[in-house]
Amino acid sequence: MSAELVRGQNLPLPEPHVAVDLTVQCPVELVAVLLDASLKVRDDGDVLQRDGRTVAGLSLRAQGVDVDLSALPADVDRVIVAATVEGGGVDRFGAVDAPVASVTSGGAPIAVFTITDLGSERAIQTVELYRRQGAWKVRAVGQGYDGGLDALLRDVGVELRAPIVDRVRMLLAGPAAPAHSAASTPGPAAPQSSGRPDAQPVPPIAGFPSAPSPAPSTAGMSDAQREAAALEARRQVERLYEQVWGIFEDAARSAASYRSSVGYADNRLDKDLEDVLNDPAARTSPAGLAQQDAARAKHRELIERARAGLDKDSAQLAAEVAQLEPKLPPEMARWDSPVWAGWRAPEDTALAMRLGDLHLPENPQLRIPMVLRLPMERGLWIDSGASGVDGDVAGVADEAVRARATELAVTLSARMLAAFPVGDLKLHVVDPEGKGAAAGPFAPLAASGLLVGPAATTAPEVSAMMSRLMDRVELARMALESGATDSLPEHIDFSRQLLVVHGFPYAFDDRTMTQLRHLVEEGPRVGVHVMVVGSRADAQSFGPLLDPLWRAMLRLTPIPEDHIADPWVGHAWTYTPDLPSDGTGVTQTLLTWVASSAAGGR
Repeated sequence: MSAELVRGQNLPLPEPHVAVDLTVQCPVELVAVLLDASLKVRDDGDVLQRDGRTVAGLSLRAQGVDVDLSALPADVDRVIVAATVEGGGVDRFGAVDAPVASVTSGGAPIAVFTITDLGSERAIQTVELYRRQGAWKVRAVGQGYDGGLDALLRDVGVELRAPIVDRVRMLLAGPAAPAHSAASTPGPAAPQSSGRPDAQPVPPIAGFPSAPSPAPSTAGMSDAQREAAALEARRQVERLYEQVWGIFEDAARSAASYRSSVGYADNRLDKDLEDVLNDPAARTSPAGLAQQDAARAKHRELIERARAGLDKDSAQLAAEVAQLEPKLPPEMARWDSPVWAGWRAPEDTALAMRLGDLHLPENPQLRIPMVLRLPMERGLWIDSGASGVDGDVAGVADEAVRARATELAVTLSARMLAAFPVGDLKLHVVDPEGKGAAAGPFAPLAASGLLVGPAATTAPEVSAMMSRLMDRVELARMALESGATDSLPEHIDFSRQLLVVHGFPYAFDDRTMTQLRHLVEEGPRVGVHVMVVGSRADAQSFGPLLDPLWRAMLRLTPIPEDHIADPWVGHAWTYTPDLPSDGTGVTQTLLTWVASSAAGGR
């Protein structure tokens, strides 16, 4: 008979052959993590995945883990059975019923653990098998991680976490699409010329290279050497990505310590003054006044000490950022970085791309890169109705904010196109409000087939485009769920797709609105990504219908605004977009490079 466990409860395991199965109402991927007596992995190979590296005594199934405790290495003291929803279409465990972990020992059921009270967690430790005084036990854990599998692995000392997370997402979501070369598919007709200057070829931009540098030669290298070199380059980028997030976390915790110290100093001052001011006789006496002065002096001392600590931490972190910036690959670098001269069409999807910079009001000089892992798991919402931070953007007119929103969409789209192998990402543009003007900067892509047709500028065109992408999502989803990816229709382009919607919700109705929401929620799993430029104010007529759409996307602002919360302490960070100083000229130059790579091969 199975025992119903609660968090923290443990039971002895009577037999060494143990199976842990997880029942959950959404796709999940299981990971087993081996720990030593220090509760850390011995090395990164102690993270075991389905169809990956094996260890004697342990194997993973789609929904379970089988362990022979007697066959595990002697220095393994603990086995964590973890689960993640990342890449599976559901963004958190709290969106479905509580997962249930079932444990058998020697083939007999011994325990059931219902993992309740989950909310925004994207990864969880379900149960752990652990050695105590020579005997093995099972403990109900149920610890969740908002930061997903990456945060869980960080806790147990895994260093190179990104390859593990990437593989788990691939196992859960399946490949987004078979390889699909733009060179082998007839490209759509180029958009009709409107006579606008932005549709003409762009001359080289001052400060930005006129052409990318050639790829380093691999002549004389064997296939194994090339593969090893590519793996090492990926690891270097991974380390840089981890450094960015490490600086971000250190800055968040340093600011939290400072704010806590200030709060303590303020509370102490209030208490010290209250003791004096509540006594009318002592309030104005020499002793009372001296006591008040002493309390304020102590308050200043505490504040200055806290500020000194913050300034010391900030200076160290600023130095780390200064050393890090020149090393970042182009997709993660600022637009004014000289590393763009080294850009070339990638063989594999870039690890991440830059969205902008983040800072806190305590130290606006410390600017931390905000980088987004690729491929995107959420849509992007560029808020053209952003109000900004008081004092930072005073006097910016509404029309200027809207223009910057369009510019930000163009620059982020260009970054994304440059981050994928040529032909692996195609672009669709919706722009009824601007009559297709937003597609102008992408004109260099038209002949290469990377820009899929002209922009949709009328309600019927919007409806047709949404229907085509819906068909793409539904066919891919059904093929993945049935394991029949080889039987997909040949006329459907299964490379990744990026839909950029300008002036939202202009020309949308209830039907196309519902389709857009479906693309945002289900598209990333099968390689369809969405970027929306619009404001809540413009969409008020739709009422609460759009609330789930806004929540499903990552909100970005074309002007600085403090709306990004860190995952550690929840500070409100000011996001500043990274926009080229010359408008979209730099991005058009980059898009010309991308188009040239598509036309001539890498």
